[in-house]
Amino acid sequence: MDEVLFGVLAENVGRHLDGLDRRVAHSEELRRLVAAWRTLLDLHRPGGRRGRCTGCVESRQRAMCTVWRVANAFFTR
Repeated sequence: MDEVLFGVLAENVGRHLDGLDRRVAHSEELRRLVAAWRTLLDLHRPGGRRGRCTGCVESRQRAMCTVWRVANAFFTR
């Protein structure tokens, strides 16, 4: 995935999760869910020479991994 495009996606998802953090301050369960999403997305952040997902070691695809596709579908649309 293109670095600039990924940067925009990651920024939008991060902004959405930040908003959730502010709204769910009273709910420990929801705060843990937001933290889990942040951790999962961090594990699947593209890296290396080819910009592939570091969490999907077996992935040969050039597009974004499934984790980021789901995050895009739920948090940015």
